[in-house]
Amino acid sequence: RCIQSTNYAEGEGPNSNNGGKYRASKVADKDKKTYFTKHGREVKDGGGVAVDFKVESEKTSALEFTLLRTGLFSDFASKWSRENQLTNNLDIVTDSTYQKFKQFVMERQKEGDIQLDAVYSGPIDNLKKALTQSGYKGTSKELEQLRASLIKDIERDFEKYKKEIKEDIGQNILARYLPESMLLEIGIKRDSQVQAAVELIRDETSFNTLLGRVGDETSNGDGGKPVANDGLGTVIASNSDDIIEGDTHFHIVFLGGQDIPSRTKN
Repeated sequence: RCIQSTNYAEGEGPNSNNGGKYRASKVADKDKKTYFTKHGREVKDGGGVAVDFKVESEKTSALEFTLLRTGLFSDFASKWSRENQLTNNLDIVTDSTYQKFKQFVMERQKEGDIQLDAVYSGPIDNLKKALTQSGYKGTSKELEQLRASLIKDIERDFEKYKKEIKEDIGQNILARYLPESMLLEIGIKRDSQVQAAVELIRDETSFNTLLGRVGDETSNGDGGKPVANDGLGTVIASNSDDIIEGDTHFHIVFLGGQDIPSRTKN
């Protein structure tokens, strides 16, 4: 089973008459073949690497996007480092610190260093210009009211997305003191997608159901030889007779000292 999702034109290459350009096309759904794993789970080819367990990533708000793009997290971290000392407590962004950060941002907004509505100001300005050119000058007041309303809504995001913004502040401060490996460890422990994957693996019933497993998950019945599932639900065994064409290994790697039982044997 070949999971490659793109077909390339046969015979094309660096020495071809078309200047070495490859012609590529996606595998159509009608051309995808169906296979079955050892435990009877249906899998298809030609679809690339597709996940079995999807966890939606956290959405970035307009406020957070603007703060990241303008470098205000880094600027505040520099200010914090000049005024404070890092202790053994790495949970450094208290509610008091968060309020100071909010004041820091609003001061920069007032001074004109940033625009909290920067994500939307471009389209609003373009609309205003187009309306003025069309002779609709009376709409300028309404557009300015819209801009003011947008800024108020974005300011409310300080509370709505407080958790995410506090994590950004903390990461930027700690980046001045800790090596990247420790920052990654801290980030992974707080990552919602990693935590969801951890909970899935701990839930043996759900994990086996997801991968279509039945019976003994670590033996294929042939002398106790190891069997594991890849991310597409396919089976890997030490005996080549147990492997369907094109199977690949399934690996999950967790950092941060999570105590997770192994699901595969290498």
